[in-house]
Amino acid sequence: MRKILIATHSTFAEGITNSVKLLVGDSYSLDFVNAYVDDTDFTIQIDDFFANYQETDEYIVFTDLFGGSVNQKIFQYKADLPFFLITGFNLPVVLEIVLQVNKLTPDLIQEIILNSRNELKLVEWENSDEDEEAAFF
Repeated sequence: MRKILIATHSTFAEGITNSVKLLVGDSYSLDFVNAYVDDTDFTIQIDDFFANYQETDEYIVFTDLFGGSVNQKIFQYKADLPFFLITGFNLPVVLEIVLQVNKLTPDLIQEIILNSRNELKLVEWENSDEDEEAAFF
C-alpha cells in the first residue's frame, strides 16, 4: 500500500490534500500535517504517520520548502526509516504519485518530478492578428 503524508507550514498541506481528494477521490491513503498553525507539536502527527511502519508499504512525504523547518524535522526520520521525501512540490507531482500504478523507485520519482516541473508555466494572453481570437502561451 502507498501511504502519503503532506506536511507544510500553515494550512497549505490541508489545502493540497483537499484538492487531491476532490480530483481523484478519497480512496487513497493521504494524510496531512499543518505545521505551526498553533502551539501544538506537529511532530506527534508525523510519529503517528510512521507508527505502524510496514516495510512492504511505500511511504512518500511531501514538504513545502527544502531546508525549511518542516523538511528538516521529517528528514530526521530518514535515519531510521526508508521513505521518499519530496520537497518543493506542486499539485501535479502529488497527483502523479498518488495515481502511479507502478512501484515507486528513485528513477521513477525523478521522472515524475521532471514532468511536474513542466506544468509550471507563465500563462499570457495574446490577441492573434489573424483571426482576432485569444491564444494561451
